Amino acid sequence: MSRNFASSLVQLSPRSGLDVNVYLALSQKPNRQAQKLETLKKYVEKHSSGWKKRLELAELLYATGQWSEAIAEYQQVIQKQPQLLSPQIQLGKILQLVGQEEEAIAVYQIALTLAKQEASIHHLKGLIASCQNCLNGAIDAFTAATNAAPTNPAHWLALGQTQIAMESPAAALASMEAILLLDPNDLTGLIYSHDLLLALDNPSKAERRLDHAVAIAAQDVQTLKRLIAHRCRQGKVCGDDGKQTKKLINGLLAQAACSPEVHHLLAQYYVLRGEPEKGLQITKDFAENNGGNPQAWYYYSLCLRDLGQLEAAATSILKAYRLSKDRCDREIYRALCQILPTVGKLKKTRSLMTEMLEKYPHCWSLWAIAGKVLVEHFQENERGCHYAQKSTDLQPLLADAWLAHGHILSLVDQPEAAITALTQAWQLLLPETQSPKVTAIGTLLGESYQKIGHEKVAQEWLQRASQATKD
Repeated sequence: MSRNFASSLVQLSPRSGLDVNVYLALSQKPNRQAQKLETLKKYVEKHSSGWKKRLELAELLYATGQWSEAIAEYQQVIQKQPQLLSPQIQLGKILQLVGQEEEAIAVYQIALTLAKQEASIHHLKGLIASCQNCLNGAIDAFTAATNAAPTNPAHWLALGQTQIAMESPAAALASMEAILLLDPNDLTGLIYSHDLLLALDNPSKAERRLDHAVAIAAQDVQTLKRLIAHRCRQGKVCGDDGKQTKKLINGLLAQAACSPEVHHLLAQYYVLRGEPEKGLQITKDFAENNGGNPQAWYYYSLCLRDLGQLEAAATSILKAYRLSKDRCDREIYRALCQILPTVGKLKKTRSLMTEMLEKYPHCWSLWAIAGKVLVEHFQENERGCHYAQKSTDLQPLLADAWLAHGHILSLVDQPEAAITALTQAWQLLLPETQSPKVTAIGTLLGESYQKIGHEKVAQEWLQRASQATKD
């Protein structure tokens, strides 16, 4: 039996004033939660001195996204039963999720004084390190927790999520596989492993994980999102297939109407059907109706960019950035670096790149995109190549990092160095890797060999790239 079979989307407006959406794994269906919530509230009002039912109430308030109330209830439980570890950890997690890291650390430190088991102590140290943005330290601590208690999926999940934050997909996949070894029906493990397999260019195995998730939780929000995206990638947007995809989107909207990502999926559905203006209008309306949500403006900017409306895209992504305040995520920074230079906002781009790399120094892909921007828009070739090399230093076993490095070296006309980097990328490709990345590496290698006069080798690589495109 899996640890959870459903997830829910809740919309929060924490103390920072930033509107955020959070997916929660549920152990029971939402309608049952609502019924039980009312019952527990009445019971706690009548028996205010007790703590067991209050703890149940706190847990349900958390699951339904009523986090201010949940925090208050957890605090009352802790006041009555200060020796309990679980409420301390849960309170810390809520505070961490809403961006109150200092308060979360204080709670975790109290929990540390209560923890008796070695694995719990390591796990709490990992949570503290993650609040401090010390991700290497968090990985060390969570790894120690998995070593101390290898059959506890919570430790593997925390480790895998931190590895994802570090942009280490192979390591994160190994952590999710450990969860699935403990329980093949663990929905969280299936969803994460699907995403990581896609990132590692293994779509066939990713599809099998998605099929498994659909078989056990077809109406789950996270499962539906991925199923719809999969059908869109397959081009199932017209005819009977298109009707089925639209039906799935409607079902998802019924559950997660507040999700910018879901509205983006609907917009992409129309774009792929050849109705780009309708898709654009969907993202525009959602952004305007949810003006405080940075993700809404982020997705609107992507749609504008894809349709060539770059000035409007720049305005939208800057709005997403301003709304994010000091909690701007990696994807918004990435879009800023991709969009702003195209409309001549170079001074703003430079300052944002500096800020981005200071905030996310562990993310290889952000160093790579910064290097590309420096080469293409600032003509700072040496610095751009240094940034590209930094990406391979961070992830020396990731083909994507070497591909990005090789591409930048080819842009600055260093074909021999490019060949070295691209060859490394090729050697790191998984056997299951399919055409897009094979095509990119083969084409760049062919062009680089042509530049140094090795025409025969160049043609061999270009033929490989051509064949991969046909496959």
